[in-house]
Amino acid sequence: MNKPVHFRDEIRRSFIIYALVPAVIFAVILIIVSVLIWHWNLYCKASDENTKITALLERTIDAYYTQAEQPFPVPPASLEYDNSAVSSIYGLLKGYILKQQVHADFIILSPAFRCILQGDSENRFIVPVWQNDFHWGALGRMQERPGRAVVEISSDYNAEGIPELIIGRALSSGNGRLDGYLIFTVTAQNIREAFTTMLPFAVTNACGVFFLGSGLRYKDQFDELPAVYRRDAGYYFTGNEAVRHGTTEDGLFTIYTFADTGQLNTTAVMMVVLTLAVLALMIRGFFFSATKIAGEKSETIDKIVEAYKEVEDGNFDSRLHVDSNIEFQTIADAYNDMLDNLARLIEEKACETQEKYIAELKQLEMQFNPHFMYNTLENIKFLIKLDPDKARETILWLSELLRYSINNEISVVPVSEDLYYMENYLHILKMRFGERFEYLIDVTDSAASCLIPKLILQPLIGNSVRYGFENRESVCISITARAVSDRLFMSVKDNGAGMEKEKLKEIHSLLKSETNRTSHIGLYNVQRRIRLMYGNGYGVKIDSVKGEGTVARLVLPVVRNGKV
Repeated sequence: MNKPVHFRDEIRRSFIIYALVPAVIFAVILIIVSVLIWHWNLYCKASDENTKITALLERTIDAYYTQAEQPFPVPPASLEYDNSAVSSIYGLLKGYILKQQVHADFIILSPAFRCILQGDSENRFIVPVWQNDFHWGALGRMQERPGRAVVEISSDYNAEGIPELIIGRALSSGNGRLDGYLIFTVTAQNIREAFTTMLPFAVTNACGVFFLGSGLRYKDQFDELPAVYRRDAGYYFTGNEAVRHGTTEDGLFTIYTFADTGQLNTTAVMMVVLTLAVLALMIRGFFFSATKIAGEKSETIDKIVEAYKEVEDGNFDSRLHVDSNIEFQTIADAYNDMLDNLARLIEEKACETQEKYIAELKQLEMQFNPHFMYNTLENIKFLIKLDPDKARETILWLSELLRYSINNEISVVPVSEDLYYMENYLHILKMRFGERFEYLIDVTDSAASCLIPKLILQPLIGNSVRYGFENRESVCISITARAVSDRLFMSVKDNGAGMEKEKLKEIHSLLKSETNRTSHIGLYNVQRRIRLMYGNGYGVKIDSVKGEGTVARLVLPVVRNGKV
């Protein structure tokens, strides 16, 4: 005889088999995620510092490059004899430098490399003796590109042989003659004084020559960044340091930021020990809780599950009755209240949706093109003087059409009746445009008795007239209606100006949208009315070819005497 298996015993055995392994996996994942988060924070910190230094260098280069490119306000030679020019230029350049985050020194040289004016006399700018014989270095590049600014890192122009940032250009007059040189020099000390950083860093030129940094350990005996730190990757590790590598946009500087990873191993070990300790406590607690709760709550849980299955099957009349402790009674009360509220909300939502659709349909039905009304009344005004009989006839057409449009007692009418009033509309258009406007109507007998939304064709006819006459002397509109099986196909076609592909694409997008933020109110209203009344399987489609015309096609269900 088989020994019966109790639910609480099964829970205990299942926990041993299935809970321990996932708990261990969870612990491993927790450790890995913690290490990854640590690495990510390390990466973000190094990247932020790297980006800050890079942005500062780029702003500095851009600022002095832009100033160097500016037209020089006076001939450089005048600075040798005109004190007012010296004072003006000194104040201009010195004022500009003081506004920058990174300060610099400026030098103005004659064509023979003689110093005419210098911002800081203590930082003596030295021109090498070979500069007159060879077009080397930054000055040589300026000579080769007169009028255009040059940016270069060089150690040739100071007594100490220290690399500095040289930004300047050769000043030339309109006849191509060299008038002198405007040069800005930015030292590593100038840049270092402009910012603070939380991490060690090093800045080199494109060849790895050390320019600026946090300490001597990032510079070898050749004044270069040690090769161990130079790699092509953007983020990598060297020993106990994480290195973030980046360059300025022009490639002139390479920036390295360093983050210490020595604490990472210690933290990882502590995390493993702590996680395993918590895991052991959790397993012991789970064993105890599973044994106690499984026996007490399995019956109540089954009731709750069964009740939710009733709702899942669509039975909202079921109610949950629990005689267990207060927690499960609270769940049961909340469940019963939820069903009551859900039933009420479903009923209210259905009524609200129906009222909303009815109100929107009424609003769409009552919209009539104001431009048509204005133009018609203007024409009537002139006809009263020129042809009173024609004016009287036009007023009758317009009054019939308006009376039809504001009749709220009908929403759908036979095709034949709607076309009768559309002919009033077409007569008015014919009266307005004369021989320039023609129209044709072709409706089969089976289509004439089909019910359609009132005035559904009017916006399409209005669009054909409004846009068809662009660059056209005359327009002909043809209106057709055919009933095929359970669908009614209607079209309004014109031989007007047509539209570009981009415009047609915009209209197609509008007809698929739930909202209208364009000026095509008529087309959107037609589409919206059809979708509200018959669903998304029906609607309007627009086709057009530039210079050939446009056709609007309606697809509606065949409805006769209120039956589909």
